[in-house]
Amino acid sequence: MSVKCHEIISAMEILAPKNLAESWDNVGLMLGSQNDNINKILFALDCSEAVIDEAIEIGANMIITHHPFIFKALKTLDFDTPIGKKIKKAIKNNINIYSAHTNLDIAEGGTNSTLSNILELNNVTGLFRTGESSFLGKIGYLKSEMTLSELAFLVKEKLNLNHLVISGDKSTKIKKIGLCTGKGTDSEFMQIAKKNDCQCYITGDLGYHDAQYAQEIGLCVIDGTHYFTEVIIVPVLCEYIKSKISNIECVCSKVNGQTLDII
Repeated sequence: MSVKCHEIISAMEILAPKNLAESWDNVGLMLGSQNDNINKILFALDCSEAVIDEAIEIGANMIITHHPFIFKALKTLDFDTPIGKKIKKAIKNNINIYSAHTNLDIAEGGTNSTLSNILELNNVTGLFRTGESSFLGKIGYLKSEMTLSELAFLVKEKLNLNHLVISGDKSTKIKKIGLCTGKGTDSEFMQIAKKNDCQCYITGDLGYHDAQYAQEIGLCVIDGTHYFTEVIIVPVLCEYIKSKISNIECVCSKVNGQTLDII
């Protein structure tokens, strides 16, 4: 059984409308044809060459990712470059590639909603306004107050992390938190979290100066990593498309594009 590519795209854009994406972003069908017949979809965080190889191995002719397959404009297409190699391999194997990035971060049911659900937050509202009724990131309340140290262990458990980085006094009492999946270390985001009386902010890609700024404004930070705060959306997307389109096989990537490790 198969369905047209445009049917899958329509379902994806009900969940994460393209108009929610930031102006600098690149979302939508990155490679392929809306009229292609799709029989199996591979879902991944990134479209690495390993993910394309995985799609070929399992017979998937569409890959849906969170991070854009093509982000910056291509002035030339050199098949000896990493992106060129991937494009060539995908075309050769008739693989369509679709990406939903900041529109999925902002959408209800997207990455930030998923992390809020995993942490079982209550009274959830938006963090940073991106439109009349759209927000990037979330603010919410934990079910019960806990220390920063206890919250860090909870995040480790919920995101299947072996290690994470925190900033702040481990004994600080936490009840209200702000969060932004991926790289949400913008000082403006942290300011908003602090102004909304959040005691802690959860994001990824925390840098030295980011942590220094957070300490100066009295905000604890937990770095759940870019990868682990966002890879949680992969099974969500897989199950979503299964629920919308019955006659298509959906598979979650087993490699997913992770690039960092701790030894």
